[in-house]
Amino acid sequence: MDNWQVVQLFLSDTGVHEVEMHLSSEKLRCSCPGFPSRSACKHVKFVQTKKNRNGGIYPIDVSNRASKMDTAIASKDPKLFRELLINHGKIEVL
Repeated sequence: MDNWQVVQLFLSDTGVHEVEMHLSSEKLRCSCPGFPSRSACKHVKFVQTKKNRNGGIYPIDVSNRASKMDTAIASKDPKLFRELLINHGKIEVL
């Protein structure tokens, strides 16, 4: 089982990047080209800062077009949650 879940999408000059959080350890990783070599990037820093400001929980911004039922179902499955973010989530631009 894959224990990573996308928590934020970013639009950048190098493409669309996904920050994922490990479900048990809460470690973060990013799909941007700079992350693998440094284990850090501006996308992960953004997510970590926002998470820290919110008492350790990363707030997900989702459009009200997504029903509460869809959101509840997606929260139990990382693949469905990623689809929810792609279709209804706020994409950050850094």
